[in-house]
Amino acid sequence: MIIQNDIGNKHSPTVICAAITSKMNKAKLPTHIEIDAKKCRLVKNSVVLLEQIRTIDKQRLREQVCHLDQELMKKVNEALKISLELHT
Repeated sequence: MIIQNDIGNKHSPTVICAAITSKMNKAKLPTHIEIDAKKCRLVKNSVVLLEQIRTIDKQRLREQVCHLDQELMKKVNEALKISLELHT
């Protein structure tokens, strides 16, 4: 999942992203956000692992898979705050 801001996405040759897995048996952590496959046109229900953040080259990206709604993005933002220990 791309978590970088739009300006960075536009100008940087890299993107900041979080891992996503369809392995739903992972421990439920406050940095995990579940994604319903039906809502996002995914093959399987998935989990965004916001404790697994990395930078990758844009050339590694293939296609946009889905777009998260505002409610899920609020959960992602909260999980990022927890993962990075941001106090806002």
